[in-house]
Amino acid sequence: MWKQSLKKKFEDEMQVYDYALSLLSYRDYCAADMKNKLLQKGAPAEYAAAAVRKLTEYGLIDEKRYAVRVYEAWLAKKYYGRRHLLAEMQRKHVPEQYMAEILDSFSEQEEAERAQAACELFMQRNAKKIQQPIDKKIYAAAVRFLGVRGFSTRYVHFILGKLHFTDDM
Repeated sequence: MWKQSLKKKFEDEMQVYDYALSLLSYRDYCAADMKNKLLQKGAPAEYAAAAVRKLTEYGLIDEKRYAVRVYEAWLAKKYYGRRHLLAEMQRKHVPEQYMAEILDSFSEQEEAERAQAACELFMQRNAKKIQQPIDKKIYAAAVRFLGVRGFSTRYVHFILGKLHFTDDM
């Protein structure tokens, strides 16, 4: 009952289009997300499809521009790696062709710099816990820290080098 009261009643295609325009005034959408948003709001499927088609035709929905904006927003997050970027693009429904393009433009050097920054952030946050010799708990926490942020195992050497991990206890 409560959900029905939240749904807007669209009487014609123009109302759906106007609502889609108002959504675009806040942020970019890919075509699939815009259609889903319109359908969730109660627009008939044919009106939603027509609105998305019209917005795409006028260049207001542009899949490539959307992909680039998702990438640019992700770049502002300084402590995340390639796997996190891929997950973010999948979550935001970036089309496959643009995902590959963006991942190719993200260089190994950039990822290495980000891994270095993430390692330094970890060390800064855990300065009181890090003592020599490093215990396995701190090492494991550092590896998890990088893993959760989307860095592959090859970047664990940053942790090894920074923490000077020894297997002796």
